[in-house]
Amino acid sequence: MRYLLCSLSNHGMLFPFIGLAQALQRQGHEVAFATGLSMEGLLAKAGMTRIPRGERDGESFLVELSGHPLETTRQVKHIEYALKRFPADVLVGQQLTLGPLVAGERQGLPVAVLGLAAYLWPTGALEPSEYQAFVQRRYQGFLKSFRLTRYMFGLEPRETGLEDSPLLGDLFLLRSVPQLEGGLESLPQRVHFVGDCLWEAPERDEELERWLKEAQGAGEAILYAQPGRVFNIPGFWSHLAEALEGQPVRVVASVGRMDEAPSQSPANFLVRKHVPQGLVLPYARGVISSSTTTAVLGALRQGLPLLLIPGGGGGEQEDLARRCQSAGVTVVLRPSEVSAESLRQKVRELLEAEEPQRQAKMLAEAFAQAGGLARAVELLEELARRRGPLLRDEGPGAVARPG
Repeated sequence: MRYLLCSLSNHGMLFPFIGLAQALQRQGHEVAFATGLSMEGLLAKAGMTRIPRGERDGESFLVELSGHPLETTRQVKHIEYALKRFPADVLVGQQLTLGPLVAGERQGLPVAVLGLAAYLWPTGALEPSEYQAFVQRRYQGFLKSFRLTRYMFGLEPRETGLEDSPLLGDLFLLRSVPQLEGGLESLPQRVHFVGDCLWEAPERDEELERWLKEAQGAGEAILYAQPGRVFNIPGFWSHLAEALEGQPVRVVASVGRMDEAPSQSPANFLVRKHVPQGLVLPYARGVISSSTTTAVLGALRQGLPLLLIPGGGGGEQEDLARRCQSAGVTVVLRPSEVSAESLRQKVRELLEAEEPQRQAKMLAEAFAQAGGLARAVELLEELARRRGPLLRDEGPGAVARPG
């Protein structure tokens, strides 16, 4: 079978797709990518084929324009150009890419959607609250954009509900486990759990290895920090640096996703634009993050507790922080509460509190059993055979509903 993987032009989004592509190839399938020009070098290094946007190549699948009808239209045109060169059997998109959903409908192809570590759309299970209103507004915004794009391509309107939402595609792969997401019975039947699906390029880093060995020799706790983007609020980096400077901890910080790179850092910090978390987490005692999917899943797969400071906006940060808090694996600090003193106190709690550590280890076991990329491939193969909606109680390995 042939699978066209349609990814946002972002390393955090593209990495799990590269892992998925490699897993599909190991099963004898063919893969190609439709994504922005800026991702071409990374894909080539991984041995993957990127199909250009058209005869005149350029950027597409821009993260900052996710959900915009004009960007979605560009995605559709990119995908349809790619299909002329690579006639795929299945399109695979992401939760924030609407183009594959429209292109799949136009071309009569089944569409799978790879989600994040939290289900972002409404389920009907949430109690009325400000958070529920936020989830509804976000969903309605993406749904409106999807409908506008369909209209621009001349597709007839159709009525749907949450259970058969067009934003799910024919198969929705949620990068989580029931023990973290909760409320399994309230999720649409097209949603399947596939574990973390993390991937990083295999590499060595002698400088980082020496730094970690020195930290271990000093007997100081190692923390991995990944501050991400924030929206309309201050970031926490300067407070973190002030809080932990001179403290008996070592901090490895990956700061490439920050809106502004830090100008300086304490002597007990190792700060780089990108630090592969897979090289650090086996030695870490905890993770500090703005609650992004990659950092949270990396921590939970390793059985590490988290200090989460969600940065707001329309992504998964607030959703994922709530899931982790309910699962008991995190210490949460609201952005309005951030100070050097509060961060110092929360880091102490992160290192000393037993319950988050215990719960994180339990979740690590659940993720280890979830199947990950192998489970995702199994479901994608079934989708290619059925060429239509794949429900949770009908997919491979499913348990039939009581009669």
